[in-house]
Amino acid sequence: MKIKGRIVEGLGEGRHFTRIPWVRAQCMSKLAIDPFPGTLNLEISDPADLERFEQLKRGEGVVIQPEDPSFCCGKCYPVLIGGRLKGAIVVPVVENYAEDKMELITAQDAKEALSVKTGDVLEVELLTPSPSREAS
Repeated sequence: MKIKGRIVEGLGEGRHFTRIPWVRAQCMSKLAIDPFPGTLNLEISDPADLERFEQLKRGEGVVIQPEDPSFCCGKCYPVLIGGRLKGAIVVPVVENYAEDKMELITAQDAKEALSVKTGDVLEVELLTPSPSREAS
């Protein structure tokens, strides 16, 4: 499965989230990624890509479980970004999260590693199949 999106600026919250000890530990143990501080944000506008993204999110994914009850769970999906950088999509399990927003984590600065900037279009490719069943 491949999905395209345009790089957009985030709110800067990913930088703090990826540095939380339990988040880092689970990303390393479950995804083999020591996340770079922050996320790469893509906005998905093509209807076919939005449908593929919705299908992906219905799959089980790799769950990042919070130690702190004030945090939400996250579902992650290993991907190849721009055809050459391994990473993972992180989907916060919260109500009303933007349906067209994809957040990606990588072990390095993704923009620098891929020589891209805000406004560029990137394609992500799912690395492992994700079952199409509802998560509980």
